Amino acid sequence: MIHKILDAIDAIVAEKRQNGQLEDWLKSGAARRFCEKISSERKHYYPALLLYLERNGGQHI
Repeated sequence: MIHKILDAIDAIVAEKRQNGQLEDWLKSGAARRFCEKISSERKHYYPALLLYLERNGGQHI
């Protein structure tokens, strides 16, 4: 299950980076909301997903 979530994060980060929207997406809080949404059934994943997103996106959330 976690690999599907990480794949979803990778895909959206790549899309946002390609469109030049990654920095704004991270700064606006939309990245946090995305992680909350995809981990809604498994809340214990949320902190790890934020850390993964921060490292993968190369930005601080």
